[in-house]
Amino acid sequence: MLRRVAALALCGAAALGCANHVRFDDEVREYESREVTAAYTRIDAPAPVAASPALDLVVSIDETVRVRRRETLVHLDEETPWRAQNELWEVPAGLVAVPFFVGVKASNKLCLGLIPNDFIEGGLDWSFAALNPAMNVESPTRVRGVEVSRKTRELGSETDRATRPLAGVPVAVSLDRSSHATLPTDPDGRVRVDLLALLGVPVDPTPRSVRVEVAGAAPRSGASLELPLSGRMRERLAAGARERAAALTPGASAERAARAVEALGALGFRDSALALERELRARQQADAAWLSRLDLALSE
Repeated sequence: MLRRVAALALCGAAALGCANHVRFDDEVREYESREVTAAYTRIDAPAPVAASPALDLVVSIDETVRVRRRETLVHLDEETPWRAQNELWEVPAGLVAVPFFVGVKASNKLCLGLIPNDFIEGGLDWSFAALNPAMNVESPTRVRGVEVSRKTRELGSETDRATRPLAGVPVAVSLDRSSHATLPTDPDGRVRVDLLALLGVPVDPTPRSVRVEVAGAAPRSGASLELPLSGRMRERLAAGARERAAALTPGASAERAARAVEALGALGFRDSALALERELRARQQADAAWLSRLDLALSE
């Protein structure tokens, strides 16, 4: 008895599965993968010689990318899972729809075939499927695809080269062994370096070149650049460093500090002049008289 019940259950499940089978379908899926095979850092300067107070640099990356395209053919077994609650309305609907569409098909001859055959045949298919309690009607929202097999083939590969800016990368800039700074690049890969801010204090002899370094990060290699300073630029750096040191000397008068700020501006070190003025005001914030004399001297 138990074997008969089990056999009937298996046959019922198989019948439901066959009845609700929709179709076999093939789906084509294309993939593209990009693999960076080489990456080099580039540091671009406006000129081969540093001849201006501020150095504008652009840091970018040259990438060699291998692009592979593949196509996968997926064989799907599509079905609409049987649900008992659907039969509560499908069977009554089928009882009404079957005679209706049979009548429409018979009367189509009287209408000289004006009713589209697709409408009639589709309605009959739907009606008989609804009438069968072992079959749910096909619904596009409930169709489920089960993968049966897949085959993948290579469509081809190519090599692509592209250059893009490096944003937020630390750039190490130095004028000598004791004067250096690390500055991040902006979203466009640019960084602006104030040479006098690097020098800081007077150095004898004045540095002859500025060195720029960007560390590597796999798979990107690092890069370095060394730019010689022009003779005129070296003189301006030495003069600017002396003026800055004089203004920051303890006990320096407000008038002397104002002359130093103006001298830095005249030499082209505008960023350093503003930074010096801010530093002087921060140091002397408790001395209102000194700050008043500084404002008077700067306004003359």
